[in-house]
Amino acid sequence: MTGLDRIVSKIEDEGRQHADAILSEAKAEAERILAEARERAAKKAVALLEKTKDEAARKVSVAKSSAESITRKRYLEIRNAVMNDVISAAYEEIEQMSDADYFDLLFALCVKNIEKSECVLYLNDRDLARCPADFEDRINQTVYETSAVQVAKEPKPIENGFVLVYGDMEVNCTLRAIFDASMDLLKDRLSPMLFD
Repeated sequence: MTGLDRIVSKIEDEGRQHADAILSEAKAEAERILAEARERAAKKAVALLEKTKDEAARKVSVAKSSAESITRKRYLEIRNAVMNDVISAAYEEIEQMSDADYFDLLFALCVKNIEKSECVLYLNDRDLARCPADFEDRINQTVYETSAVQVAKEPKPIENGFVLVYGDMEVNCTLRAIFDASMDLLKDRLSPMLFD
């Protein structure tokens, strides 16, 4: 081998060694970069997993709260419907009372609702026809110190109960008006009997 061949061979060897060193450094740098990327990816995966768990827990909480709200609302609707049914049944039972019991109820309502004055008590057609002959006297014997009641001979177009008329003022004592005015009180009293 000539001197020139040796110099070329030496340069080639040095070039290869230099290339191998660069390649080795590049591989080391690539491994370091890859390791850092894996570490960042692992941290991101953990963070994403935590975020997903938190989001899932939030969605479960919202769904549970929504379900509880719907259940509570439905319970109140059913409870209200049951109380309305009981009140309607009580109303119908009053309408089905015997004449004597019905007029005892009207008597009690009249005495409770009468003002200290003279008035006219109006009934509907059906009630006027079945009104006991002593109904007016019975009322007046009870309220004679403060009031006087006259049962009108002509009917008023009402469903049931009566209307008291004091000149220009009327007091609606129909059963529907009394039930409607007392609805909240009736429900307050029914609730513990039905649901507690």
